[in-house]
Amino acid sequence: MTEREKMFAGELYDPGDAELLARWHLAKDLASVYNSLPSADVAGKERLLRELLGGFGRVSG
Repeated sequence: MTEREKMFAGELYDPGDAELLARWHLAKDLASVYNSLPSADVAGKERLLRELLGGFGRVSG
């Protein structure tokens, strides 16, 4: 079982695992790019959110 699988299973895992660290750095980089986009760049923000989160729903309002 990988450290990622252990993490999702709620088991003890090594947070210093290379795969988990790589994913953490990627998420931080994507968040940085997201925050640097102009607020009007809705398509760019949605693209980054899909990559970062895997998907999201629509908010009505």
